[in-house]
Amino acid sequence: MIHSNILNNDFYKTLDCKIAHCLEKSKEFNENTPIGRYDLGEGCFVNVSEYQPKDIQDAIFETHSKYADIQMILDGEEYIGYNKTTLLSPECAYDSEKDIRFWQGEISLLAMQKGDWVLFMPEEAHAPGLKYNSKSVKKAVFKIPY
Repeated sequence: MIHSNILNNDFYKTLDCKIAHCLEKSKEFNENTPIGRYDLGEGCFVNVSEYQPKDIQDAIFETHSKYADIQMILDGEEYIGYNKTTLLSPECAYDSEKDIRFWQGEISLLAMQKGDWVLFMPEEAHAPGLKYNSKSVKKAVFKIPY
């Protein structure tokens, strides 16, 4: 997991060419970007959504096997929960079609504000969309194939 802000994107460009590609493309997305899915090339895509964050006690962890996520706040604030899968209990079997598995367990919180992003590599557990305040959130989730 890496947590940063769009202002620091250039620092992370040397990590991986697909991550660099998505961080460069992230500069094209903001609070005025229409909701939807956008193809970014190189097998990457981004989903832009808007929602009301859920209560922390309703958090459910997820992991992915085929994709890394860069979750970037375009507007609003939220918490994203995280923990190691070795400290969580699986809630279901892995769904290869949707590339997701759900988990339950203790949560650590990461505060996310406009312009902040967090990178979760495959198999890193995260619980996004948790209430920081009552405001709605607009988010871009970049999906990077591995």
